[in-house]
Order: sequence, then structure tokens, then C-alpha cells
Amino acid sequence: MKKIIFILSLLFFVKSFSQTHRFIYELQIKSNTQIPKTNMVLDIDKEYVKFYDYDFIKNDSLSKKTGHNYQTNTQTDQLILRKINTFENKAFHDNMFDYFVINSKDEMIWKIDNDTKKVGEYTLQKATTNFGGRNWTAWFCPSIPFQEGPYKFRGLPGLIFQLSDDKNNFEYSLVKSTNLNETFDTSNFLETHYGIKPVSVNLKQFYKVKLDYYHDPVSEMRNNLKNGGTIIINGSKITSQEQLDQQRKFVQENIKKYYYPIELDKAIPYPN
Repeated sequence: MKKIIFILSLLFFVKSFSQTHRFIYELQIKSNTQIPKTNMVLDIDKEYVKFYDYDFIKNDSLSKKTGHNYQTNTQTDQLILRKINTFENKAFHDNMFDYFVINSKDEMIWKIDNDTKKVGEYTLQKATTNFGGRNWTAWFCPSIPFQEGPYKFRGLPGLIFQLSDDKNNFEYSLVKSTNLNETFDTSNFLETHYGIKPVSVNLKQFYKVKLDYYHDPVSEMRNNLKNGGTIIINGSKITSQEQLDQQRKFVQENIKKYYYPIELDKAIPYPN
């Protein structure tokens, strides 16, 4: 594990003054495709806990410096907002030109073991749980008084430093911490997606949106072709329905290839 960049005594000293406690996790996702390591942000303030891709911060900083509106989409589909000290999550999902939010209560039952280990100057304790159809192991630090962790994981008597499922498909490691003097504003990219307000849906409604697109991802192109319009994909001109069908199959294959849900019990039921 990389060296964790924060000083424990400083963390306690600034706790009453700092508005946002920020923890950076390195996320490694192992799948059939090459997914690069991603830095994720856990922000804890007086009212809310937020979890999102670090790239949002980089683009937000560029926008403020230059006056241009730099935008990005999540690479992990792990955008979470919840009130502090609760299991009630809002999970945000960007989808083409739409933005959705799904509310859920995700209480976890942890089994805390006596196993401990040292990481630098910190003593971590082991805990396990089953969540989202995966078995998880967490190493938390009882001396860091935040009952929080990456994604939806929380409820342990200390901050989660390391987290992984039993197949090591998802691995989170705490790599950095800092304290911000003001509550960090995420409203431009989390609570809304660059001006697009989220549509509240349930899981069934979200499935329908995703499956409708999967079954016909080229519907607009098809209508354009029927009306005599020009379609160019990757520099190639599409002139027939057969070519468009090939493109449809290509898109469908890629949707399934790059879909790797963290919660298996809520996975979108794409056809085999």
C-alpha cells in the first residue's frame, strides 16, 4: 500500500475547524478489459458524505482557472451522496445526455475480527461483510473517528483504509488525506451533471432506460438513413441497413464488454 499522506495529530487538531475532510483512494478494477487504476474521492463534511472520480476535481479546477467549462464523465459509475451517519444513498448515473439518481438504503452487517496489521504508523483491524452479491474484506483504523469508507461502505468504528472483494475484482486503498477550510462545492458535477438535473428513478425504471438503448443503440441513425440523411461513423459512410446492423451489434458487444457492476445483485440484465 502506498504511503498515506496525512498526520493523525493534525487531523484531530483541525477537525473542529475544517469544513471538508478529503480522503483519496486508489481503485483497481480487474476485469476482462484493461481498466486503468482510478483515483476516487471521499469527501466528508458536517452534513454529507460524497464519493466520486478524482477527475471531476481536476476539471473543476481547470474551469475555475481558465473560465472555460471543462467537463468529464465518470469512469467508474460510483457516484454517491448520502447524509452523514446514515446508510441512505443517492447513486448518480450519467447516461448519454441524461442524468439519473437512484435512492437506496444499503445497511451492512459487519463481522469484526480480532486480526490486526500495521500500515505505517496506523494499526488496522479486519472486518468482513456481504454486500451487492460479493464478499468483502475491509481493514479499518479505529483511531480515525469516521465511520465511513469508499463507495457505499460504512458503519465500522473507524475509517476504512483498505477494501476488496474475495476475488480481488475491486480493490480500494487509501493513499492521501487532506482537510479543506470550506465545504467543497460538488453541485456542478455530482448533484447535477453540468447543469443537467438528475431524474429520480427506481431500479426497474433504470433497467428499462439502459435496455431500451442496448436493444437499439442506432435508432436515431436508422431514422436518419430512412429519411435520406448522411451517416458517417469513424470516417466511414453508412449507406445501407446492413451496415447499420453491423454497427448496432458492435455497440451492443461493447456495452456488455465494458459493463462491470460492483453490485452484482443489481446488475442490468443484459442478454447473453
